[in-house]
Amino acid sequence: MERQEKLKAIQNRDKSYNGKFYYGVKTTKIVCNPGCPAKLPLEKNTVLFDTLEEAIQGGYRPCKICMKTRR
Repeated sequence: MERQEKLKAIQNRDKSYNGKFYYGVKTTKIVCNPGCPAKLPLEKNTVLFDTLEEAIQGGYRPCKICMKTRR
């Protein structure tokens, strides 16, 4: 999956992509599912991850809104 497809999924809050990749917000160090209803980050502040574990190892914490059942 290419970066533009992932960014489009984030912009559209497409829940069908949840679990296929994750995105982090550089300014808050929070990682979300593509379908997260939280405020959308600026593209320049978005980091893409293939797995949640990869994001956590990178210093990001799971979003309290879209991952409340994960923790």
